[in-house]
Amino acid sequence: MMGWLASHVLASCATSAGLLGVGKESAQQDMASCTTDDEQRPLARWSSISGILMERTPAGANTSPTQRVRLVAPVAVAAQSNDVYIADGAQQTILKYDRSTQTIRKFISSPDIDITTAIYTDRALSLYLTSTRQPRVQQYDLDGRLLQTFQNASELPQPVATVVDDSRAEVFIADRLTARILVFNRGGTVIRAIGADVKKNALRFENIVSLAMATNQLYVTDQLAKKVYALAPGGKKRYDFGADELMKPGAVATDTHNRVYVADLADNTIKVYRGGELQTTVGEPGDPARLSFQVISDIWISDGFLYLADAASASVEILRVVPPCQ
Repeated sequence: MMGWLASHVLASCATSAGLLGVGKESAQQDMASCTTDDEQRPLARWSSISGILMERTPAGANTSPTQRVRLVAPVAVAAQSNDVYIADGAQQTILKYDRSTQTIRKFISSPDIDITTAIYTDRALSLYLTSTRQPRVQQYDLDGRLLQTFQNASELPQPVATVVDDSRAEVFIADRLTARILVFNRGGTVIRAIGADVKKNALRFENIVSLAMATNQLYVTDQLAKKVYALAPGGKKRYDFGADELMKPGAVATDTHNRVYVADLADNTIKVYRGGELQTTVGEPGDPARLSFQVISDIWISDGFLYLADAASASVEILRVVPPCQ
């Protein structure tokens, strides 16, 4: 995986001007021109972050302002506002791309960053680094300073995914080895565990690979069970879906239209659900949006865009989320 090289240069004008230009007016135009065809086309091609990028250097630094950064193996992506974080497993680095200036810089480097790394950013712009290499999750501020470490040696030996419920100030961390989710408060104390109940017919997971948080709902992807669970934040199961369609579910993300996007690693498509029902599959042959992906490493939705880390093409694809007709 480490030999991948980028194949094309950043379309900087389209990325910056386009991303910043989409707002309320564009959304209204989408709704006005909405057709039944749009229900089968929830994503539209927009731009990409790839190739050789201009590095942003700190003020007063003695380095050349013309330095370049190349993506090699983007394995995870997270975004808030203009900040797009990209974990590059080959370079063992998290890069921070600024949409407004179209520049990139190294955010943090760590030997723990590899192909299994997951990242998450909350509304306060903190970044959470999750790696199965270490029994901990590290929280960084927007300048890359370590703020806090979430850990529990016995119950969190191989953390695989993290999400934050901003409304409740709770941090959910899934562990691959124990197949449980530990819920921490902001102080770093475990307040409950999800999937740890030993009672008969209690909720149990087989192999958690990703998490996503929507309003008052937690989504848990279980790869061995080939389904996604929808839970109340307290841990009570509401329903599950995908067992009839998903072959190897990976990353999961949600938009503001109550749609859930699940990356299927078996065929590198994105299956889109609403209310637990499959709406469409993006990236398959015959896809109306004519999208295709090589290796989907991660997906993230923010501000009306879906970011897709494609490790094989050494790029982060940016797709516009098309509102449904209803």
